[in-house]
Amino acid sequence: MFDFDELTLIEESKKHCEEFLQKEQRSLATFTGDSSLMYIPDSKLERFLLDPSKGVLYLPLESFLDRKLDDNQIMWHIYYELALYSDWKKQTKKYLNRKKDWQKEIDRMTSYILARIKKEGLEKDPAYQPKITSNYVKKEILDMLYLLDKYTSFLRVLQMCPIYRDEENFEKIFSYMKETGKTIESISQMPRHRAFANSFLIIELYKIEPKIEGCIENPFDRKIFNEPFFDFIHYQLVRRINNDQGIIERDPFIRSFIFPTFEKLWKEEIDEMIFYKSKGQQKEKIKVSENSFEQSKADEILDSLESTQEEERKILEEMLEQQDQISISVQNIIQGNIDLKSYGISQADQQLFQFYSNKMKSEREQMRQFWKKLIGDAKKEISVKKDGQIKGKLDIDSFIKFYPDFVEAEKKGNYKNLPIFNRYLLEPRTDILPERIEISFVIDNSGSMNQSKIEAARKALAVTLLSIDDFNQYLKSNAEQLNQKVEVLSETWFFGSKYYNVKEFNHKNVKEKEKSDIIRSIVKLDAADGATDDASCLREIFNRITPMQESELKKGKQVKIIFEITDGASSFPGLAKEVVQELLSKHVQIYAFQIGKNSKANEKIFNFVWNEGYKQPHGVIIGEQVEKLPKELLKAVGKNMQSIFNN
Repeated sequence: MFDFDELTLIEESKKHCEEFLQKEQRSLATFTGDSSLMYIPDSKLERFLLDPSKGVLYLPLESFLDRKLDDNQIMWHIYYELALYSDWKKQTKKYLNRKKDWQKEIDRMTSYILARIKKEGLEKDPAYQPKITSNYVKKEILDMLYLLDKYTSFLRVLQMCPIYRDEENFEKIFSYMKETGKTIESISQMPRHRAFANSFLIIELYKIEPKIEGCIENPFDRKIFNEPFFDFIHYQLVRRINNDQGIIERDPFIRSFIFPTFEKLWKEEIDEMIFYKSKGQQKEKIKVSENSFEQSKADEILDSLESTQEEERKILEEMLEQQDQISISVQNIIQGNIDLKSYGISQADQQLFQFYSNKMKSEREQMRQFWKKLIGDAKKEISVKKDGQIKGKLDIDSFIKFYPDFVEAEKKGNYKNLPIFNRYLLEPRTDILPERIEISFVIDNSGSMNQSKIEAARKALAVTLLSIDDFNQYLKSNAEQLNQKVEVLSETWFFGSKYYNVKEFNHKNVKEKEKSDIIRSIVKLDAADGATDDASCLREIFNRITPMQESELKKGKQVKIIFEITDGASSFPGLAKEVVQELLSKHVQIYAFQIGKNSKANEKIFNFVWNEGYKQPHGVIIGEQVEKLPKELLKAVGKNMQSIFNN
């Protein structure tokens, strides 16, 4: 009977909650900036669960019932959970890349701690290794930022929903925060830097400044611009909230005005620490267990309805993935839904290609940033000395040239507009770039290419071909600034007992064929072609160089680069070396990567073909660490492009 009553209560509460949320839909849409977000009560949840892919916030109905929350309290919890939601959507990558943005501070504090460890003679102790120390520092700084995010969330709800400033409603919020461990007593149990980071919300709740243990002078007693420290921080954060500003403006403010005090308190703790050897003794006086720098349990949130720090990170990762999927979908719509069946590409081929494309997403993004910088550097302004100017320093040659004009001007007493000076002017640096850059990828598809090698080659090829496609987009959009048209074309060859051209040099206006050729280059790599006759394949590429192209290669109007990926030694090393030398003589740049375990004899043959007898080596032995191939290939492509654009 009790179970039945409980079930009935839950169902009735669920119905009431749904009806109540329906009435509040407009307020929620205004607060979050997302009218499509749905709110679904779930009787099995203990805390909120946000699913960005479905656009649903699941509410912990059972927790609401256990706490006997009224409608206003439920709305406060929803607002508090979603306080940064609109900024998360706008700046998803910024939130996820905080470690990178704060790397300078992480490195600085890590170095400080390592210097202290070295002073104690414990630098070789496994408990105090640089990686452990760096991870500890990273976590402490990211935890500080998370705490300040939660404080900002608290302030935003109060600013956007003034009803919660009322004494009655605020008292209920205060009680909840107290239940979840946000007390003045909790501050006294924390290390100083953590206590400081936690104090902002405590002051907001209790209206008094907590005492931070071990501090001779309370950091909140100081002033900034003649304002009390806390009042200044509170006012500046509220101002940013009211101006609809988010992490872009908040983090630099934290770095300038909050982090220095956090860092100072932290360093004081480090200076006072007593370090012990990790074996058989307590490691240090602060609370630790498995290693020397473990998160204190004192500042963990107890019994909270809101998402944890880790859960928030997962939400952001899902948001980013969804944004990327939308971006791809939009791109497909813009380009038109391309049917590649006529090019021999099946749906399964496209799915397999998409798998490798997704695998290399972060590497591709890094290359995008590299391309942007490369093009930006190529169009920078430089200071150029110009004579024949009407202002500047007197230029003797110009004065002699225009002396008759000077005599005439002297008679009239008017020296204006005489071009007899020189000065430095900023002019766009317009490097003479090649009109066409051809990149050939020559891939070993022989029987010895096992699964791990195929996997590495597919990843390397996928990210590189797509990155070249990205580069072309940037070149096209920056053609005016570069003062010339530049195109980068790619082709792919497979070799084994025979060779064949899998992807041709397609002009970018042939989108369907270019895309199908890229996909084919990845999915058709299957180790099905017998021996390792790269010589014949390279000879075919050599034979396709026309006298006209050779002339343009010599003049620098064209650039041709070849990258070979092989897992062994050439079956015909003499012929391979001969064609490599001939390609180099025609101003073709050529490189090779050897992957997988090889005998000393095979390595000797590889070095004979690619490294012996040249001014510079042309072969790289990656060996058994085949997973390094994508990075090494991208680095080689980037380095070659850099030498072309920054010559």
